Amino acid sequence: MAYMINKARVKQRSLVITLLDLKNAFGEVHHKLIQKILEYHYIPNEIQQLIVSLYKDFHTSVISKDFATPFIPVKRGVLQGDSLSPLLFNMCFNSFIQLVKSDKYRQLGFSPVSERNAMFNPVHWCQFADDAAVITTNEKENQLLLNCFTRWCQWANMVVRVDKCSTFGVKKFSTKSLQFTPYLLINNQRIPAVKIDESFRYLGRYFDYEMSNRQHLLDANAALTDLLQQIDSWNIHPKSKLLLYQKYFL
Repeated sequence: MAYMINKARVKQRSLVITLLDLKNAFGEVHHKLIQKILEYHYIPNEIQQLIVSLYKDFHTSVISKDFATPFIPVKRGVLQGDSLSPLLFNMCFNSFIQLVKSDKYRQLGFSPVSERNAMFNPVHWCQFADDAAVITTNEKENQLLLNCFTRWCQWANMVVRVDKCSTFGVKKFSTKSLQFTPYLLINNQRIPAVKIDESFRYLGRYFDYEMSNRQHLLDANAALTDLLQQIDSWNIHPKSKLLLYQKYFL
């Protein structure tokens, strides 16, 4: 993503990136969807029945030292702490990934090299678990992919948190490339655009137009200052404070 932002800025090319957020993603997977997805991926019937049995008539109870609730039916969400759950979620999302990998949508992405070079497929969708990024060369293509994602969410009975989504754009104005605020919609709601000269965060890294790592430096300085203030506030000998700083803090 950093390479594409730099390429768009230096080569004066258009780029639109939209980050998507699903409401309680792992907790919203409908149990009926799991069965359909297992069939979609041609999982053997014996394995299908085994997995479906884990979720059939599933109930839970909240227990404390003072009370216990009656059993509550659970019809959504993959099991927490189960090593199979991330795989089931990825399999559910893979039904959408296979759709956007088709030729109809594949051409909508941003090519990392010259558009005249047909050897490289354009990048149009990045997915890691429930973190998705839509990448295109303009707003129209980005909106087409967003419309496709919206329809899939309706089919899968998943909810998009539009207020937690964000969109970032680079466009050529006159003789130079500048950041702009794309106008994109999900369910007739505008996706919040990253403000000019501000950054967005994807998979733990901050990205801005200049790719300056400015926000990472601000976060590091804030953490540094906070820890130094904590050490300074403790009622211990200055030598102990220096020892904490030298031996553990650094």
